[in-house]
Amino acid sequence: MPVPANPESGPAVRAGAGDALSAVVGWARSKPLEAVAVALLGLGGVIFPPVWLLGAVVALASRLWDYRDKWLGLALPVMITFVGTVIGLAGGANHGIGHDVHEGWVFADIISRISAAAGAVYLCWRSVHGRRAPAVPPWDRPHNIG
Repeated sequence: MPVPANPESGPAVRAGAGDALSAVVGWARSKPLEAVAVALLGLGGVIFPPVWLLGAVVALASRLWDYRDKWLGLALPVMITFVGTVIGLAGGANHGIGHDVHEGWVFADIISRISAAAGAVYLCWRSVHGRRAPAVPPWDRPHNIG
């Protein structure tokens, strides 16, 4: 027997979706360069991977992300794609060079799309949390002698 729908849940779901949408719009307005970069990296990487390169150029111009963020969000997906493709080809049977090229292309395509989306999610997360606090030099750290 079907469960009757709660008539009061519709407005609550719409209000929650409206709050999430307003939060995303507010983030995009406060950080337009990062929002464009994340959109190009994520959606471009998933839908049409060459657009990811344009997103990478835009992301490199951001001053919000430091070199570690850019390394993890941009260089790591490229490395994961390369290593994943090599591992995928190493695990397959040897059917000839043409088959291996095709299989490598398929592995690279799928892995690049997944890693591009993961990199965009990471950069979005870092932009929401802001810049990292600078590291405290060893001579300024409190020492517990105890």
